Amino acid sequence: MLGQGMRVDVHARKRVAGALLALALAGAPAGAAWAGAADCHLNKIAELPIKVEHNQPLADVSLNGKPIRALVDTGAYRTTLTRGAAERLGVDVTLHAAAGGAVGVGGEVAIGSAPVADLRVGNWNARDLKLEVLDTADVGPGIELILGQDIFSQSDVEVDFAGGAIRFFQPQGCDDVPLAYWAETYAEARMKPVAGRRTSNMVRVALNDHEFWALLDTGAGGSSVQLRAAHRAGVHEDDPGVVTGWPSHGIGKRSIPTWIGSFGTFVVGDETVRNVRLRFGDYSAGLDPEREGAHDMVLGADFIKTHRIYIANSQNKIFFTNVGHPIFTPLPKTPETAPDGEAPAPGSKPPAAD
Repeated sequence: MLGQGMRVDVHARKRVAGALLALALAGAPAGAAWAGAADCHLNKIAELPIKVEHNQPLADVSLNGKPIRALVDTGAYRTTLTRGAAERLGVDVTLHAAAGGAVGVGGEVAIGSAPVADLRVGNWNARDLKLEVLDTADVGPGIELILGQDIFSQSDVEVDFAGGAIRFFQPQGCDDVPLAYWAETYAEARMKPVAGRRTSNMVRVALNDHEFWALLDTGAGGSSVQLRAAHRAGVHEDDPGVVTGWPSHGIGKRSIPTWIGSFGTFVVGDETVRNVRLRFGDYSAGLDPEREGAHDMVLGADFIKTHRIYIANSQNKIFFTNVGHPIFTPLPKTPETAPDGEAPAPGSKPPAAD
């Protein structure tokens, strides 16, 4: 049931008949091969089981041999520990006053660093790390660690909420091969090219034919549009049919007002959603919206859980299939729709830095 007249059109691409693409996956089902290039091998190097709770993908990981609950957050530029978790685990924290803080729509939070001897994420692990520390406990219920792009940028990544897993791949010889290995038909969209490490996954989208970059963000409970992008697409706060949404917040204590409006079309790659309602607000947090790395939309967990997505860092593309509806689920501000774990929207993440 799409509701509100929403319709999804997918100009599906289909695999071209030809040689079989070799699938080098541990535990892969029999016959798991598909049309592609004979010299393309998709090697699975790790898998992280996840549970989606309150629209957030959570994973149980190990830090210095002790269990810790983590948020899987492709919108975070770096893996980050909360100060409360550092204290609980007995990890020494050094605050960096000269570095300022992490800025979000809710304000600024002090940052620091802490040495970590061992971090284990599924069957992937790293030793002798220095993790960033946020001087806050306001990340989410029971969440003490945020797994960020310093992990997810190291390989191709499959995001499969329905299957309860994040999978990591190293493709070989697959430069022009569609990597949605689970499907005969698929959609694709281009990602913003980067120089060096990818600190965010930006995909090209359009609202009412107005194009801009959107952040693919598993850590955001719902999708949101920057105020200026909504205005450019012809939707304003006082338009007929626009209603008040729940306030949005990220790190920091402040919240910002939001609205929910109707857009004729939303397009991401080969997929078009018609008559869609989306939340919008001023998520700029006082930062220049034209700055390098800025985005005008977050594609959050509502979009992500209704798709199976292969983030091909190796090709600057995403490949995806639709697995559910409705795609967007903004909540109007009523007593019956208290927000259920909606997480940060555009501008609420710390700026990219190394």
